[in-house]
Amino acid sequence: MKIRKYLLPLGMICVISYLIHLFLGQFLQKEYNPITTDISSLTATGAPNAELLGIFTLIYGICFFLFCLGMLDIAFEKYHKITKIGFLIFMIMSFTSLIGYFLFPLSSDKLAMNFQNIMHYVITGFVTSTTIASLYFIGYGYLKKEKLKKLGKITIATASLIIFFGFLNPIAMSLQLNILGFTERLVIFTLLIFTFCLSFIYSFNLKPFLTIKKINSNKRG
Repeated sequence: MKIRKYLLPLGMICVISYLIHLFLGQFLQKEYNPITTDISSLTATGAPNAELLGIFTLIYGICFFLFCLGMLDIAFEKYHKITKIGFLIFMIMSFTSLIGYFLFPLSSDKLAMNFQNIMHYVITGFVTSTTIASLYFIGYGYLKKEKLKKLGKITIATASLIIFFGFLNPIAMSLQLNILGFTERLVIFTLLIFTFCLSFIYSFNLKPFLTIKKINSNKRG
Protein backbone atom coordinates (compact mmCIF):
# COMPACT_ATOMS: atom_id res chain seq x y z
CA MET A 1 0.00 0.00 0.00
CA LYS A 2 1.19 3.51 -0.79
CA ILE A 3 0.86 4.66 2.82
CA ARG A 4 3.51 2.11 3.78
CA LYS A 5 6.37 4.51 3.04
CA TYR A 6 5.00 6.77 5.77
CA LEU A 7 4.62 3.91 8.26
CA LEU A 8 8.14 2.50 8.03
CA PRO A 9 9.98 5.56 9.49
CA LEU A 10 7.66 5.46 12.50
CA GLY A 11 9.84 2.70 13.91
CA MET A 12 12.62 5.22 14.41
CA ILE A 13 10.22 7.81 15.80
CA CYS A 14 8.79 5.35 18.32
CA VAL A 15 12.28 4.56 19.63
CA ILE A 16 13.10 8.26 20.03
CA SER A 17 9.79 8.84 21.83
CA TYR A 18 10.43 5.95 24.22
CA LEU A 19 13.92 7.20 25.04
CA ILE A 20 12.56 10.70 25.72
CA HIS A 21 10.04 9.22 28.15
CA LEU A 22 12.75 7.19 29.85
CA PHE A 23 15.48 9.79 30.25
CA LEU A 24 13.09 12.68 30.91
CA GLY A 25 11.44 10.61 33.63
CA GLN A 26 14.78 9.84 35.24
CA PHE A 27 15.78 13.51 35.07
CA LEU A 28 12.56 14.84 36.56
CA GLN A 29 12.35 12.25 39.33
CA LYS A 30 15.63 12.79 41.15
CA GLU A 31 15.15 9.94 43.63
CA TYR A 32 14.54 7.43 40.82
CA ASN A 33 17.32 4.84 40.55
CA PRO A 34 17.56 3.37 37.02
CA ILE A 35 19.70 0.47 38.27
CA THR A 36 17.28 -0.83 40.88
CA THR A 37 13.88 0.45 39.73
CA ASP A 38 11.80 -0.90 36.84
CA ILE A 39 10.78 1.36 33.95
CA SER A 40 7.04 0.94 34.55
CA SER A 41 7.39 2.79 37.86
CA LEU A 42 7.89 6.02 35.90
CA THR A 43 4.30 5.88 34.60
CA ALA A 44 2.69 4.04 37.52
CA THR A 45 -0.55 5.44 38.91
CA GLY A 46 0.29 8.44 41.08
CA ALA A 47 3.93 8.59 40.00
CA PRO A 48 5.42 12.08 39.59
CA ASN A 49 5.12 13.30 35.99
CA ALA A 50 3.18 10.16 35.00
CA GLU A 51 0.76 12.14 32.81
CA LEU A 52 3.57 13.95 30.99
CA LEU A 53 5.57 10.76 30.44
CA GLY A 54 2.40 8.96 29.40
CA ILE A 55 2.18 11.23 26.35
CA PHE A 56 5.51 9.93 25.09
CA THR A 57 4.69 6.30 25.84
CA LEU A 58 1.41 6.72 23.95
CA ILE A 59 3.27 8.19 20.96
CA TYR A 60 5.69 5.28 21.21
CA GLY A 61 2.89 2.71 21.30
CA ILE A 62 0.97 4.18 18.36
CA CYS A 63 4.07 4.65 16.20
CA PHE A 64 5.35 1.17 17.05
CA PHE A 65 2.04 -0.44 16.10
CA LEU A 66 1.84 1.47 12.81
CA PHE A 67 5.44 0.55 12.01
CA CYS A 68 4.65 -3.11 12.65
CA LEU A 69 1.61 -2.76 10.39
CA GLY A 70 3.85 -1.45 7.62
CA MET A 71 6.29 -4.34 8.10
CA LEU A 72 3.41 -6.82 8.01
CA ASP A 73 2.26 -5.32 4.71
CA ILE A 74 5.74 -5.84 3.27
CA ALA A 75 5.80 -9.42 4.54
CA PHE A 76 2.46 -10.27 2.91
CA GLU A 77 3.56 -8.68 -0.35
CA LYS A 78 7.09 -10.08 -0.63
CA TYR A 79 7.85 -12.83 1.83
CA HIS A 80 7.07 -16.47 2.65
CA LYS A 81 4.59 -17.87 5.15
CA ILE A 82 7.03 -18.27 8.05
CA THR A 83 8.11 -14.63 7.77
CA LYS A 84 4.49 -13.50 7.50
CA ILE A 85 3.65 -15.38 10.70
CA GLY A 86 6.59 -13.72 12.46
CA PHE A 87 5.51 -10.21 11.53
CA LEU A 88 1.89 -11.00 12.37
CA ILE A 89 2.94 -12.04 15.89
CA PHE A 90 5.14 -8.92 16.05
CA MET A 91 2.16 -6.72 15.21
CA ILE A 92 -0.07 -8.49 17.75
CA MET A 93 2.62 -7.90 20.36
CA SER A 94 2.78 -4.19 19.55
CA PHE A 95 -1.02 -3.84 19.71
CA THR A 96 -1.16 -5.69 23.04
CA SER A 97 1.57 -3.44 24.42
CA LEU A 98 -0.24 -0.29 23.23
CA ILE A 99 -3.65 -1.20 24.65
CA GLY A 100 -2.57 -3.29 27.62
CA TYR A 101 -0.16 -0.87 29.27
CA PHE A 102 -2.51 2.03 28.62
CA LEU A 103 -5.37 0.24 30.40
CA PHE A 104 -3.29 -1.38 33.13
CA PRO A 105 -0.35 0.72 34.34
CA LEU A 106 1.22 -0.31 37.63
CA SER A 107 -0.71 0.88 40.66
CA SER A 108 0.87 3.20 43.21
CA ASP A 109 1.74 0.12 45.28
CA LYS A 110 3.46 -1.98 42.64
CA LEU A 111 3.94 -4.91 45.05
CA ALA A 112 0.21 -5.24 45.73
CA MET A 113 -1.39 -8.21 43.97
CA ASN A 114 -4.49 -6.30 42.87
CA PHE A 115 -6.27 -6.77 39.54
CA GLN A 116 -4.49 -3.83 37.91
CA ASN A 117 -1.02 -5.08 38.78
CA ILE A 118 -1.82 -8.69 37.91
CA MET A 119 -3.02 -7.62 34.47
CA HIS A 120 0.10 -5.49 34.03
CA TYR A 121 2.34 -8.48 34.77
CA VAL A 122 0.26 -10.79 32.55
CA ILE A 123 0.59 -8.31 29.69
CA THR A 124 4.34 -8.05 30.31
CA GLY A 125 4.66 -11.83 30.14
CA PHE A 126 2.62 -11.99 26.94
CA VAL A 127 4.56 -9.14 25.30
CA THR A 128 7.90 -10.69 26.23
CA SER A 129 7.02 -14.19 24.99
CA THR A 130 5.46 -12.97 21.74
CA THR A 131 8.44 -10.67 21.11
CA ILE A 132 10.84 -13.59 21.36
CA ALA A 133 8.60 -15.90 19.31
CA SER A 134 8.08 -13.33 16.56
CA LEU A 135 11.79 -12.58 16.27
CA TYR A 136 12.68 -16.25 15.90
CA PHE A 137 10.00 -16.71 13.23
CA ILE A 138 11.18 -13.59 11.39
CA GLY A 139 14.84 -14.52 11.76
CA TYR A 140 14.28 -18.05 10.50
CA GLY A 141 12.21 -16.71 7.61
CA TYR A 142 14.88 -14.20 6.66
CA LEU A 143 17.65 -16.83 6.79
CA LYS A 144 15.99 -19.87 5.24
CA LYS A 145 13.22 -18.49 3.04
CA GLU A 146 14.09 -14.95 2.00
CA LYS A 147 17.87 -15.57 1.90
CA LEU A 148 18.42 -12.28 3.74
CA LYS A 149 21.38 -13.59 5.70
CA LYS A 150 22.41 -10.33 7.40
CA LEU A 151 18.92 -9.46 8.59
CA GLY A 152 18.31 -13.04 9.64
CA LYS A 153 21.42 -13.17 11.79
CA ILE A 154 20.65 -9.79 13.35
CA THR A 155 17.10 -10.86 14.18
CA ILE A 156 18.11 -14.21 15.69
CA ALA A 157 20.84 -12.49 17.69
CA THR A 158 18.29 -9.96 19.01
CA ALA A 159 15.92 -12.70 20.19
CA SER A 160 18.79 -14.60 21.82
CA LEU A 161 20.05 -11.48 23.62
CA ILE A 162 16.55 -10.71 24.93
CA ILE A 163 16.36 -14.23 26.41
CA PHE A 164 19.86 -13.96 27.89
CA PHE A 165 19.28 -10.53 29.43
CA GLY A 166 15.87 -11.67 30.68
CA PHE A 167 17.48 -14.49 32.64
CA LEU A 168 19.93 -12.10 34.28
CA ASN A 169 17.26 -10.77 36.64
CA PRO A 170 16.37 -14.06 38.39
CA ILE A 171 20.09 -14.86 38.53
CA ALA A 172 20.76 -11.47 40.12
CA MET A 173 17.92 -12.03 42.59
CA SER A 174 19.39 -15.37 43.62
CA LEU A 175 22.66 -13.56 44.28
CA GLN A 176 20.75 -10.86 46.21
CA LEU A 177 21.65 -8.20 43.66
CA ASN A 178 18.99 -5.51 43.23
CA ILE A 179 19.52 -4.62 39.56
CA LEU A 180 15.99 -5.02 38.16
CA GLY A 181 16.12 -1.65 36.40
CA PHE A 182 19.46 -2.46 34.79
CA THR A 183 18.50 -5.91 33.48
CA GLU A 184 15.14 -4.62 32.24
CA ARG A 185 16.91 -1.86 30.33
CA LEU A 186 19.20 -4.38 28.67
CA VAL A 187 16.12 -6.18 27.34
CA ILE A 188 14.29 -3.02 26.28
CA PHE A 189 17.33 -1.37 24.68
CA THR A 190 18.02 -4.54 22.67
CA LEU A 191 14.51 -4.41 21.20
CA LEU A 192 14.71 -0.65 20.64
CA ILE A 193 18.01 -0.93 18.76
CA PHE A 194 16.58 -3.71 16.59
CA THR A 195 13.42 -1.71 15.88
CA PHE A 196 15.38 1.42 14.96
CA CYS A 197 17.71 -0.54 12.67
CA LEU A 198 14.85 -2.39 10.96
CA SER A 199 12.97 0.85 10.42
CA PHE A 200 16.10 2.56 9.07
CA ILE A 201 16.92 -0.31 6.70
CA TYR A 202 13.45 -0.50 5.19
CA SER A 203 12.81 3.25 5.17
CA PHE A 204 15.93 3.90 3.13
CA ASN A 205 15.81 0.58 1.24
CA LEU A 206 19.38 -0.37 2.11
CA LYS A 207 20.34 -2.87 -0.58
CA PRO A 208 23.12 -4.68 1.36
CA PHE A 209 20.43 -5.90 3.77
CA LEU A 210 17.45 -6.25 1.40
CA THR A 211 18.95 -7.97 -1.64
CA ILE A 212 17.07 -11.25 -2.11
CA LYS A 213 18.27 -14.15 -4.16
CA LYS A 214 15.89 -15.05 -6.94
CA ILE A 215 13.31 -17.56 -5.74
CA ASN A 216 10.61 -19.32 -7.68
CA SER A 217 7.49 -17.28 -6.96
CA ASN A 218 5.36 -20.45 -7.04
CA LYS A 219 7.01 -21.53 -3.79
CA ARG A 220 5.85 -18.52 -1.86
CA GLY A 221 3.11 -19.28 0.60
